Amino acid sequence: MSSSTQTQTTNTSAAVGFFDFGLTEAQEERANRLHRESVVVDLVSQHAGGNIFKHFPNALQVEFHRALADAGPGPFAAYGVAIQWPYEAAKLGKSDLIWQWYQQSGLTCGSYGIGVHDVSESSSNEETFVLRYAGFPWLRSVTSAAEIRQAKRDGVIAFYAQCQPINPPPSDLKAFDLAYARGLRSFMLTYNQMNALGVGCTERVDAGLSRFGVDVVKHCNDVGMIVDVSHCGHLTTVDACRFSRKPVTANHSAAKGVYDHARGKSDDALRAIADTGGVIGVVTVPAFLTDQTLPTIDCMLDHIDYIANLVGWEHVAIGTDWPLQAPDEILIPLLSPENKSLGFRKEDRLDPTVRLQGFGDCRDLPNITRGLVKRGYGDDQIRGILGENALRVFTDVTG
Repeated sequence: MSSSTQTQTTNTSAAVGFFDFGLTEAQEERANRLHRESVVVDLVSQHAGGNIFKHFPNALQVEFHRALADAGPGPFAAYGVAIQWPYEAAKLGKSDLIWQWYQQSGLTCGSYGIGVHDVSESSSNEETFVLRYAGFPWLRSVTSAAEIRQAKRDGVIAFYAQCQPINPPPSDLKAFDLAYARGLRSFMLTYNQMNALGVGCTERVDAGLSRFGVDVVKHCNDVGMIVDVSHCGHLTTVDACRFSRKPVTANHSAAKGVYDHARGKSDDALRAIADTGGVIGVVTVPAFLTDQTLPTIDCMLDHIDYIANLVGWEHVAIGTDWPLQAPDEILIPLLSPENKSLGFRKEDRLDPTVRLQGFGDCRDLPNITRGLVKRGYGDDQIRGILGENALRVFTDVTG
């Protein structure tokens, strides 16, 4: 890549990663050291975030919008293009901006989506992500805590595969074996709505796991796949914790005790997850955290404090899930209440144009560390929340 191209792709804001917490110089040095040295795991990362498209040179922005136009009808097609496009630009030698942003973020391990399909079906485009970009020396697919730690030592970005079943899950347990063989290590039982396993958190009624849902939980335990309950209804969440022999996660959620949103977890649910040895990954999705008009990253930290005080910091992790890596014009129809397929309702107030001040894209991950320093967490506690707690679950479940 030419030096002129590199210059064009490094146009970033000096304020990124430096939300004004009022830290002293010593606190800033401590936060910087902790973030640099820690294994930072974002259990549900959304790649770089939608801001990245504004930072490509004009010629590449034109190419990107042309690719969106060619994607086909519907927001899902365009969203798929947006996810892969920054990686495509890197693969073609046009811009290494995505790698630069990951370096700024301090991220060790993020996530990508993989489906659980009927045995007769082929894999989806999402699952080609790691295969397509396997040639990048800085990106690595991982399936265990040991591999995540090795990625940290090697200075590369790791991604693990997790599933959020927006489509109905298959009825054959062999499908989960096939997904495991393709790298899947975390399966969420339901999305917002009801499926054959249980009930999602925005459904009209609440209920626990179905018989098949119990079978899936036990099968995930047997093969070494994390059971996740992030979008599950309360009774389904508690049931999963009751039937699982391994730690259960809510890898991108929040605390209803701070803000009563369907995507949050009640105190009883948080205790149930913690009692399995699991973790709650706290989101940076403003609508799930607060009703403030101009929310800041302190809203996320409030949820971390609450969960840590309720069940212990050992059960707190990070699962930002926001902002999504696509322009607003793609995300607005994708997440509209009129898009019934995802199960979000008008009362869920999910607005893709709203981000937390202090968390606009992946480069703001250091602000979480800085905020934890400001709030008086010890070094071991911060390392735990940033990644060690999640790694404990990986070790217990996936080996």
